[in-house]
Amino acid sequence: MEPNNHGRQRRRDHHVHANGEGSLAYPHGDLDPWTAWAYRPRTITLLLVGACFLIWASGALDPEGSSPGDIVISVKRGVWAMIAVFLAYCLLQAPSTILIRPHPAIWRLVHGMAVIYLVALTFLLFQKRDDARQFMKFLHPDLGVELPERSYGADCRIYLPDNPASRFKNVYETLFDEFVLAHILGWWGKAILIRNQPLLWVLSIGFEMMELTFCHMLPNFNECWWDSIVLDILICNWFGIWAGMHTVRYFDGRTYEWVGISRQPNVIGKV
Repeated sequence: MEPNNHGRQRRRDHHVHANGEGSLAYPHGDLDPWTAWAYRPRTITLLLVGACFLIWASGALDPEGSSPGDIVISVKRGVWAMIAVFLAYCLLQAPSTILIRPHPAIWRLVHGMAVIYLVALTFLLFQKRDDARQFMKFLHPDLGVELPERSYGADCRIYLPDNPASRFKNVYETLFDEFVLAHILGWWGKAILIRNQPLLWVLSIGFEMMELTFCHMLPNFNECWWDSIVLDILICNWFGIWAGMHTVRYFDGRTYEWVGISRQPNVIGKV
């Protein structure tokens, strides 16, 4: 039996590592000298600096300088201040994830941005379309404007014999569209995240089926058969998945085996 003080110390170290804060228990000699300064706690300093900045930005030091007609500007500043305060909290106090490079605080900040995005989508879900667009103007004046949508399935002919400029105009316009690069980069990122080729292909085909299902609601989903099957699935999505899986193998990352609940070996895995 080990002494109680050693037992408490080991349990404390285990608790620290279990909460994702194992880097805080490392001595500075075990850290990279270039990033060792970032592991020193500066919560109180940043709290004071942030509080002073909020007081200055809110105009509390000059209450006579704001006129009653500045309500729009005040709302804009308030929205951005809420976002900044929440991100600062995530940066300093949110639980750390398993990602530690280049610093856990960066991934805490990324997690906070994802939470803000989720909350904003939830808020916009309960608003009317025009009201939601007006709310977006509080974030930036260029937002809140209906963008033109292009229907890719208006003319599905591959060869246009009557077109004097280019007989393959439809193919060229689709190949040099910005969504080609978006497909490749998007599935490259999904492959790095999911790391399982069968599941990636199921999602790839399922997304194209979803576009076919909802093309009557969104004209942008209306695509030609060769655009959806050949260009999207067999070329862009395939190249993105291939590049993503090769990126994982290049950095010696492990792949994942996604299985159903019935194939889980124990109760904990099923939960």
